[in-house]
Parts: sequence; C-alpha cells; structure tokens
Amino acid sequence: MKKNIGKIIFIIFIILAVFMGKKYIDNKTFDYTEIVTNSLSSYFVSGSTNELKPIIELLEKYRKDEQMVYNIQTYSFEIVGSWYLYLDDKYYCDKNNLNSCKAQLEEFKTLSTRLNDLYNYKSSNNYTIILPSAYSNLKSEGEKKITALNKIVASPSSKNPYTSEEIRQRRCESAIDCENCRDGICKCYYITEDKTRDSVMCVKESQ
Repeated sequence: MKKNIGKIIFIIFIILAVFMGKKYIDNKTFDYTEIVTNSLSSYFVSGSTNELKPIIELLEKYRKDEQMVYNIQTYSFEIVGSWYLYLDDKYYCDKNNLNSCKAQLEEFKTLSTRLNDLYNYKSSNNYTIILPSAYSNLKSEGEKKITALNKIVASPSSKNPYTSEEIRQRRCESAIDCENCRDGICKCYYITEDKTRDSVMCVKESQ
C-alpha cells in the first residue's frame, strides 16, 4: 500500500514538474511584439487609451518578471519613437512651404498629447508603457520640434510655394520671342534657372 502511495506521489510530482516547466518556458518564450504593435498602432490612429489595455494587461500579467516588463517597455518605446521619425519625414517644411509647416506643427502637437496620455495610462502596479527616461527624451525632442516649427509659421518671411498658374504667369512676364499667336495666345520662350531655353503658353494681347 505504501509503495502505491509513493508511486502516486511520484507521478503527481512529475506531472506538476512538467506543468510548471511548461508554464515557465511559455512565459520566457512568449512573443509580446504582435500585441504591443497592434495596440500602439490602433492608439496612434484613434488616440483612445482603451486601445492600450492589451499592453497594460501584459504588464500586469508579467509583473513578477522584471526582464519581461522591461522588454515590453523598451519595445513600446521603439514603436512610439518611430512615430516621431515618421512625422519628421512626412513633410518638407521650410520658409517656402508654409502650409506644410502648419500641417506638421498640428500633427506634432497631437503626437505630444498622445505621448502624455500614453505615459499617464499605467497598470495597477504603476508600471508605465514606456520607461520614464524614454518618455523624457521623446517629450524633449517633441518640444524642440514644435518650437522650431512655431518659429517658421510665425515668421513674416514664410510663404507658400507658387501655384502652377502663378509659375506660368511669372514665366510669361519674363518671356521673349513669342510666336504662333492665335486669339491672343502665343508660344513664348523664357530662360530657366539652369540657363536653358524653354517654352510657355502666354496671353499676349498686343500680338
């Protein structure tokens, strides 16, 4: 009888060891990247912190595994950081592209709000989605970008590029050697910035 009890206890021990070992391996090899990526992508579009719940749930689930929590926070930072690079490359902004600068400025302001809301949305054990140091760096870089854009937008010398019609009219003003006129419309020639000769259709009432 004692031998049977010993065998049962041994079998139970083996089953528990296998179960605990599997659970440990599953935790260590769990791929959190898809959940984090999808959650942050949805949040970037909607701005609703409800989209961040899956990440918060991960942080709470793995609260006893500091390395896993750190990995989730670090990966989240990589994605959020890519948003800033995306907006930086999305627009060509200088003093000759005022509308582009205005649009970029508004998007960076929105992103700044997104960053603050994301950082303040914490787990029950006070874990943040990205580390405090990562938040500070992104916040600082975002503020620098907003300051730079505000200066361009506020500058009296900033302007929008010429429209195609404005460009045509400017070329006609400097055009020479008009020909083939019909009903006041002539084919005229002008010198490009590259010092080459090109043609443009112009209204020449005197022709």
